[in-house]
Amino acid sequence: MSSVEFHKFRENINNIDDYIDQREKIFDNFINQGLPNKRNESWKYFDLVSKSKEYIKNDISNSEIIIENLEVNNFFYDYADNNLSIEDYLKPCNFFKGESVVDLNVACGNQIKILDVKHNQNDPIIIKINYNEKNISLPRLIINIADNIKAKINYVNSSTSGFLNLLVEYNIGNRSELEISRINSSQGLLVETNLVFLLNHSNFNMKNLSMPNESSRLQLFSNHIGERSSCSSKTISIPSENSNDDILVDNIFSKSNCESVSGVRAILNKDSVCSFQSMIDIHNSVLGSKAEQDCKGFLLSDNAVMNAKPQMKIFNDDVICRHGATIGSLNEEEIFYLCARGLERKNAINLILDGHISSYLGEKGFLREFLPEEYK
Repeated sequence: MSSVEFHKFRENINNIDDYIDQREKIFDNFINQGLPNKRNESWKYFDLVSKSKEYIKNDISNSEIIIENLEVNNFFYDYADNNLSIEDYLKPCNFFKGESVVDLNVACGNQIKILDVKHNQNDPIIIKINYNEKNISLPRLIINIADNIKAKINYVNSSTSGFLNLLVEYNIGNRSELEISRINSSQGLLVETNLVFLLNHSNFNMKNLSMPNESSRLQLFSNHIGERSSCSSKTISIPSENSNDDILVDNIFSKSNCESVSGVRAILNKDSVCSFQSMIDIHNSVLGSKAEQDCKGFLLSDNAVMNAKPQMKIFNDDVICRHGATIGSLNEEEIFYLCARGLERKNAINLILDGHISSYLGEKGFLREFLPEEYK
């Protein structure tokens, strides 16, 4: 994809008052890299170049971000109402080099929402993303959790069309806990990059139900910049027929005694594809790390595809790490056992799959209401 095709994006930079010189440099980096395709190792299962061509030729549009159930003394505001410092504005690009979808968002995005959570939440905060145009949208959301806070966020993405390239940044304060319940039922092209910065004794927990109707990629980078921090991300993936659901999780340990868990349970049928890539990156001087990767793909059709790529970069011996991947059809002996007790084959299959879903989402809760009827 040539730089000529992005001329409207460069024009958009000039319509934004802040940090134009820095935006231009970041945009030049993006042009030099281009959008990722299968030749890029971290994107080898998802060719964004070919999938985005019909959207890139159009103008940048705004998606709608709605935040509800905010209690008193928590603040939600637009970037225009309270500008970021240049350090905060450029933070994603400075932390991650060569992530072109992040560069595109930071350089050309024209919509930034900021949420400061300064008090404990009695009820979940609700964040809704909706986009129904044929263009590309580059929203950015910054969520700051103060020290010693417990909060929950129910996150709903129900975009119906277009190319949504969303950047979400979580800054988790000392001894704070944030629980995310994320539902993705997007019908257009979706790339969502989550950057999580964890301070001392902080905790980030994401339960993700992903049911895209076209092509979707979730990137989650957890950065343990404080000691004894933990991150958990568990995904139930049920892409629609002929859809692609791509999950990448990168856990970066730069402080000692931190923990991470990343996993996926994929239910695949009728030419659907799920890809799970997970990295554990433990720096040389970091001690007492614990990390786990786990992938299970259930192929319900001969044409379904599951890709799994667990990776580890570990530079010391004081760690406890494990990973596993199981891909294949359901156990026929289990199905036979249930059928012998009066269940029809389809109901037996659904019952087995529901057990795997419940192990990640629980027996009840916000995400279960979005499940297909056979798994509720």
